[in-house]
Amino acid sequence: MPASGHASGEAVVGVTISFTVLAGLATVARLVTRIGIVHSAGLDDLVISIAIVLSIMLTIAMCQQVKYGMGRHADSLSVEDHVQSLVWFWASVWVYYLALCFAKLSILIQYLRLFPERKFRAKCFLLIGIVIGWTMFAFFSAVFACRPIRYFWDSSIQGSCLDRLAVWFANTAVNILTDICTAVLPLPVLKSLNLPKKQRFMLMAVFGLGAVTCIISILRLPALYAVSKTKDTSWDNPLAAIWSSLEVNSGIICSCLPTLNGCISRYFPQLFASSDGSNRLTPPVELSRSAKSTICRISANCSQLSKASGRLGRRFIGGDLKLAEEGSLEVMSEDQSTPPSSPGCHIHVATVVEQEEEFRKG
Repeated sequence: MPASGHASGEAVVGVTISFTVLAGLATVARLVTRIGIVHSAGLDDLVISIAIVLSIMLTIAMCQQVKYGMGRHADSLSVEDHVQSLVWFWASVWVYYLALCFAKLSILIQYLRLFPERKFRAKCFLLIGIVIGWTMFAFFSAVFACRPIRYFWDSSIQGSCLDRLAVWFANTAVNILTDICTAVLPLPVLKSLNLPKKQRFMLMAVFGLGAVTCIISILRLPALYAVSKTKDTSWDNPLAAIWSSLEVNSGIICSCLPTLNGCISRYFPQLFASSDGSNRLTPPVELSRSAKSTICRISANCSQLSKASGRLGRRFIGGDLKLAEEGSLEVMSEDQSTPPSSPGCHIHVATVVEQEEEFRKG
């Protein structure tokens, strides 16, 4: 007998709503930072917005399952409630796959904004292709899990279904693999940066938190096995529903963390302080030849930032980490007490970049 995947319906509602709210707050903070503060919104912000909408849809589907009996034995439900519970279960499966995909794509597209190195970008595009391809298979295998589709919730008609265990575990295996690749992809580049250890460690930790999603995927496996083998879906589905919600929302939160890094460093500067207790990079910090990249931290409150800093290539602005490629770079500290030159529109530069030759556009 498979292990039970049972949990109370109240637990499903409480966990899914709580973590969806957290993911929503992280997304709002990210969009406010990108759109309202640094004016550098991009495709990854649109993608994460779609992900949070799908996460909300997933939460609604799970709460509807609870409304119609998830957490109770199927034989205690009315025929109508049992059918409605299975309809919402069917919908939650393919919404889950789409939400995971968009959360992961947001992270990978963000990598393309941050890391300009050609080989890294090639790996990133390859991983994006794998994620999209996997999601297309997972989506259609969920929508057309039974033929006809109605047979998923109405066994009184003639039909057949795919092997849930085989399909779900195959999809989960690919998902775990892409989670691992997404988490470790930027770490070699960050490790090669010639930065103080504490700063380098904090950056690696922020990007490496994507591994949390992978851990949740693994912890979800026993619950997934239970619901794939059970004949009492409403009783054995709650744990899988909880883990699925945690997985999607943790992916969204992890995608937002690099953007929120600037806000964290502003209000908790000691986390990013160098060994001497200051909040600046140790001067001068030379660019690592192997990485051909470095980090520039700039705080701005002027909408004309790009014009005023035209000689800067890629920037780390208000928490949006961008790495500069090519050229001879040197990062030096500037006294943060220097007053702004204009009260109406000014740029406060915490790190100045000297560049010997202009970056190529694009």
